Amino acid sequence: MTASDDVRAPQLGHLDFLGVFAVVRRGERILMVQNARVVHGVPTTTWDLPGGQVEPGELLIEALARELDEETGLALRGPAEFLFVQEGERVARGRRRHAWRSFFFALPALVGEPRAGNEILDVAWLSPSEIDERLHAPYHDSFREWLRQGGHWFRSRWDDPA
Repeated sequence: MTASDDVRAPQLGHLDFLGVFAVVRRGERILMVQNARVVHGVPTTTWDLPGGQVEPGELLIEALARELDEETGLALRGPAEFLFVQEGERVARGRRRHAWRSFFFALPALVGEPRAGNEILDVAWLSPSEIDERLHAPYHDSFREWLRQGGHWFRSRWDDPA
């Protein structure tokens, strides 16, 4: 969902991450995309919300529409509703490597079926209990907390092993 160990994530001395992510519901289920990541130095797959990095000069809603299309083939129709923001820091050996800020939006029901696009391995509609079982990357903490109790601002921390 947010900054990860993959090649797109900022490295020491690079710019911070600004991201947008879509919460798309179908009944009780939420649309998730599967990504190949490296977490704590271990190659793995993660389930994340559709979304990603805001490009220079791009507005949040433009980035959200672009990422949704690239990752799922779905088009943003209608207004997106702001849900919450996650501000996080990635720390190694007690020092901040970078910070990230991710904005999460609810999207209206979309027409069509999502498909895995771009670098996405798979798409799935997951229930809250499936999400709780499958989302364990350090950056998932805020989304899981939001699902449990709501809220509008969350702080996150990713500690890399020394």
